[in-house]
Amino acid sequence: MAEKRLIGSDGEIIIGQYGPELTDGDILSSDKSYVIDAIDPTNSVFPPGAEVGYLYDATQDIPLAAGDICRHFSGTKLCDIQSWSMDFSKAEVDVTTLCDETKSYRASKYDDITGNLEGVMTTEITDAPNGLLNQFVTIVEQDGDTSMTIMPKEGVEVYAQLFTDNTEVSGEVTGYYFTPIVLTGFSASAGGDDAQTFSTPFRIAPSPVGVCYYRIKNA
Repeated sequence: MAEKRLIGSDGEIIIGQYGPELTDGDILSSDKSYVIDAIDPTNSVFPPGAEVGYLYDATQDIPLAAGDICRHFSGTKLCDIQSWSMDFSKAEVDVTTLCDETKSYRASKYDDITGNLEGVMTTEITDAPNGLLNQFVTIVEQDGDTSMTIMPKEGVEVYAQLFTDNTEVSGEVTGYYFTPIVLTGFSASAGGDDAQTFSTPFRIAPSPVGVCYYRIKNA
């Protein structure tokens, strides 16, 4: 397979939560992502090497075995996102002693992973229930005189699927980061003829497997 140099438009971002548990006989749908909660020891549909806690991308419609349990990642592609970034770092720990002639440092054992999302304010996407804006402010939706729905700010657990390459070409590789995130701020701006934009920083939330980068070879 030839190398492919990626550009910004090769990627996309999907944010969402997990759906209900799927068990014996439930059908996994092709090209959907599922987190593995349990693996049937004798007849699992998950490929050899799969482990609990990791994502599995189904390549065909197939029923779960008796001991398999998983949850569908029910995400939403955020077409209003213009860019995303993610930074990996470790703190420097000063381990210099009086015997040293120069300062000595070691990297902390703790990863510090942060990121940022930037995009255009878009009705029914940015302001959707459980969406980005709803993590920080209450949304009040009124439909004329027929109804009023108040959606308190949720702060629900959010997962980000940050694609670097979303190709569907057979034999090529789809790549993405997947991780739970905590949105730590929200900044919105508008002016003149410019698009109304927003920016929201995030931190990686604790999870059993941490941040993973998935390389999925397309069938």
